[in-house]
Amino acid sequence: MIFLTNWYFICLYYDIFFRENQRVKKLNRHKKQYFILILFLFVIFYAFPDAFSEGEKLFKANKPEQAIPFFEQAILSETVSPSVYNFLGLSYYQVGKYQQSLDSFIKGTSKDGTNKRILYYNAGNTAFAMGNYSLADQYFSIAYAADNNFSSALLNRANTKMKLDKLQEASDDYTQYLVIEPNSEQRPSIEKMIALIAGELKLREEEKIAREQEELRLKEEQARIAAEMEKLRIEQEKQAAIEAERRKKLLEDIAASLQSADSTNMSAGTDGVMEYEYESELD
Repeated sequence: MIFLTNWYFICLYYDIFFRENQRVKKLNRHKKQYFILILFLFVIFYAFPDAFSEGEKLFKANKPEQAIPFFEQAILSETVSPSVYNFLGLSYYQVGKYQQSLDSFIKGTSKDGTNKRILYYNAGNTAFAMGNYSLADQYFSIAYAADNNFSSALLNRANTKMKLDKLQEASDDYTQYLVIEPNSEQRPSIEKMIALIAGELKLREEEKIAREQEELRLKEEQARIAAEMEKLRIEQEKQAAIEAERRKKLLEDIAASLQSADSTNMSAGTDGVMEYEYESELD
């Protein structure tokens, strides 16, 4: 109603200014721009004095997309309700604009009077929807640290740790959640999850031990094979040396057999020497 009334006066003022005042047609370009700026500011600060309420009505009527412009408008007011950041973030979340949603929640955490516990919790949910599980874990942890009875933050952090494969931490969070909410309707499912995690952790530990034992066996086997290979190498080198020595001796023996040390086969170098008979002239 307030919006319609204010808009009526804006239109009336526009009609008076432009139709009755002929000089407006002669205004130069700068004056026209100035008038448009004044009109825009008037719309912001007067025509929509209760933008937050309008946005809240639309949000509760399940019309988040229509509510967003009003919440964005409301943020410009210094007297706006601190909850506007939460409503704006939720509206963006519901229309699938997760980054804008996250930005709204985080921006709200820096403002005075805002419910930072809820803002960080919703930021965690948004980060989770974006697939940024590390960031979601961080925001849920901040929300839970602000209130150790904030069971929803603890439960969602447990779910996030499952995504991060931090099974033991997830189990601890699920267990603590049941301490805070012993009568939770989700208790059977959570207890089943805790049992499954325990079984998985036990299986992983057994597999880890088996892997370590297999790695140790392989190392020992490799060491044994290496030792045998070294022993074989040494033996082969030894046999090769013996064979080389045998071949060497064989060659030496054959060479020696081609030479004779028998004196009968030795020559004095007298073959072909002529014999002369001398007659003595003294006879």
